[in-house]
Amino acid sequence: MRVKIEYIHHSCYTLEIENNFLIFDYFEGHLNIPKDKNVYFFVSHAHGDHYSSKIFDYKEKVKKYIISKDVRCNEDNVVFVKHDEKIKVDEMEITTLNSTDAGVAFMINILGKNIFFAGDLNDWYWEMEDSIMQKNDMHARFVREIDKIKNIKMDIAFFLVDPRQAGQYDLGGKQILQLKPKNFLPMHFWEDYSITTKFKDVYTPIYKDTTIYDIQNKNQIIELDI
Repeated sequence: MRVKIEYIHHSCYTLEIENNFLIFDYFEGHLNIPKDKNVYFFVSHAHGDHYSSKIFDYKEKVKKYIISKDVRCNEDNVVFVKHDEKIKVDEMEITTLNSTDAGVAFMINILGKNIFFAGDLNDWYWEMEDSIMQKNDMHARFVREIDKIKNIKMDIAFFLVDPRQAGQYDLGGKQILQLKPKNFLPMHFWEDYSITTKFKDVYTPIYKDTTIYDIQNKNQIIELDI
C-alpha cells in the first residue's frame, strides 16, 4: 500500500493513506490538505509545540479531531482520549499509551496498517540534571508503555530524536528500533536536521529490517510502501 508522508514542522507530520489524511501534533507550518480525503487531526497533548487552536481554522475540512483530554477546548466534532483507551473512529482503531511527559501516544490501525505516533512519550534523561534514581524511574515508565505494543508489527513509527538530550538523544529511539518497525521517521528535533542524519547513519547498519529516514527541510515529502 502506497502512502504519502509530509514533514511539516517539529513533531508534525501528515500521512495520506488511501482515502484518509491524518495530521499529527500541528501547531505551525504550511499544511497541504487535500479536498477529496477524510481529514483527521490528532493531538497528543497540550504543550505549545504540539498543539494550537489554529487546528480549528480547518474545521470545515475535518471529519474528526482526536485530542488528548489535557487539551482544553470547547469545539464540536472532537473525540477526547486519555491513556490506555481503545476506541474506533471510522476506519481507524486507536489505542492510546500513557506519555512519560504529558498526554498520550497513539497506536493507530488503519486499513490493516499500524501507525505509531509517540507524542512526548520518550525515555527522557537530562545528563546534568537527573539523578540515577530519576533516570531509572523514567526508564521503567518508558519500558512499561512500549511493552504494551511490543507484539504489534509497526509499519510506521514517528518517534523523538531530541538534540537537547545531548549524548542521550537516541535513548528512546534505539529502544523503538528494537521493536522492528518497518519505517522510522524522526521528530521533535527542534530544527536540528543534522541529528536525524546522525541517527540514521548510526542505526541503519544495526537495524537492517527498518528503513530509517532523515529530514532535511520543512514540507519534505516521503512516499513509501507499507
